[in-house]
Amino acid sequence: MIGMKPAGGISKSKLALHYLVMVKEVLGEDWLNNEWFRFGASSLANDVLMQMVKLKTGQYQSANYFSVD
Repeated sequence: MIGMKPAGGISKSKLALHYLVMVKEVLGEDWLNNEWFRFGASSLANDVLMQMVKLKTGQYQSANYFSVD
């Protein structure tokens, strides 16, 4: 099975959403699963966490509050 793993420079949630929309529009919704399509950017996880905290609290937290591992 060959999938797609975009990497390099995808460290922000907004850019990841652009990729998700592009994959859905070009390849279809079946590709939106971790067997066929996944991100290879560990720094993206922290940005997603920051966005989730922003949605819950209404405020951005410093990146220092999140793990860098």
